[in-house]
Amino acid sequence: MGADPAVRVSLPASVAETAGATLMDLLGPFQEMGEGDQRHLLFYPFRYGAGYVPDEVILTALPPETRVNRVVSIERVLVPGGWEEGWKDHFHPVSIGRLYVRPPWEAEPPRDPARPLLDIVLSPGMAFGTGLHPTTRGVLELLQDAPASGPLLDAGVGSGILAIAAAKLGYAPVRALDNDPLAVEAARTNAAANEVEVEVHLMGADEIPREWAEGGTVLANITLEPVRGLVRRLSALAAAPVRLVVSGILAGEQELEAVLTAWEAGLVPVRRVYEAEWVSMDLRSAGDPNAGRASSS
Repeated sequence: MGADPAVRVSLPASVAETAGATLMDLLGPFQEMGEGDQRHLLFYPFRYGAGYVPDEVILTALPPETRVNRVVSIERVLVPGGWEEGWKDHFHPVSIGRLYVRPPWEAEPPRDPARPLLDIVLSPGMAFGTGLHPTTRGVLELLQDAPASGPLLDAGVGSGILAIAAAKLGYAPVRALDNDPLAVEAARTNAAANEVEVEVHLMGADEIPREWAEGGTVLANITLEPVRGLVRRLSALAAAPVRLVVSGILAGEQELEAVLTAWEAGLVPVRRVYEAEWVSMDLRSAGDPNAGRASSS
């Protein structure tokens, strides 16, 4: 069996989760190893399609505190083939409200008539969004706060987990987009495996047609800058959604900037979910009767 070139980023455990989520946009999914105070993140950029990414670019993408304190080391290594099996060590079933997210090698959820679960089978492949990351869990939790109705758009589909969950909950039509062809392929495969109707398009947020967002729900589990771009596009189209659920944003300063950006588009936060350093926000049209009742958890 051959070997795959990988990038190993070693850093303190306290910043590993933030660094991993940030670098996924640049290098693709990763495996995390190590115990105690140190973590090693293994990325496979050639498999993902990113190719060679210079160390300087990787360091620039990392959180500022890691660059200032020089606590990061980057190595180029060869990893024996078959590393994909490492997903099985980290991807286990997870229940989020009515949703039960599992890989295909795990059994279906237990049948409980008093609390029936919606089964989502997900093959992560080389796109992210297994339901394990706090930002994904936050969106899935918030998505269930209101009755499922009307159209839904998932901006940045990744593995397709959010769009699939929306379809299972009862949203229709469900559309999704991503500018990464690998993510589009993975999302289409996962949607078919779950037997749900999801339109997945290879496109950026700046290409969203007006009718896709107007009066519906938009999900955006992406970072702050793409959220800004998405809101600008919606504002330019004069196509304000009834509801915008965003994540991939750090609590604190980024959270405030995201709220201000949404407020300019006539959206206000109804509920926020905090986990670790991340925040997920449910933003509603100012005319929504729930818009004045903000909460957090």
